[in-house]
Amino acid sequence: MTQEFIQYRIEKAEEVYQAACILYEAGQWNSAVNRLYYACFYVASALLLQQKIGAKSHAGVIAKFSENVVRTGKMDAGTYKVYSKLLNWRSKGDYSDMFDFCQEDVDMVLGPTRRFIDCTVQLIRANE
Repeated sequence: MTQEFIQYRIEKAEEVYQAACILYEAGQWNSAVNRLYYACFYVASALLLQQKIGAKSHAGVIAKFSENVVRTGKMDAGTYKVYSKLLNWRSKGDYSDMFDFCQEDVDMVLGPTRRFIDCTVQLIRANE
């Protein structure tokens, strides 16, 4: 069951990343940021599950990921940085009134999100 859940989370990450790309093309910047964040969250939570590391919140997932993946050298801080940035941006975009991201903002995180997903999936595959 655990392996099925890990695979489900990887597939969700891919699905919401593709949704972010569609939203990007439609100029829906805040929604694209939201989906990019969730793509990172899903794949990060899959890796933590594989390593039998629990987290009870979004902030917990990112903290545990940093502690157990980045600080141990399994992923470089530069690749991880987009996930941390998107956690803050998602909150800002979802909950701040009269705030909107622009294309340039999303341009800065679209490619790095893809790299974060790919790197995390590689770590998962290496541990199977």
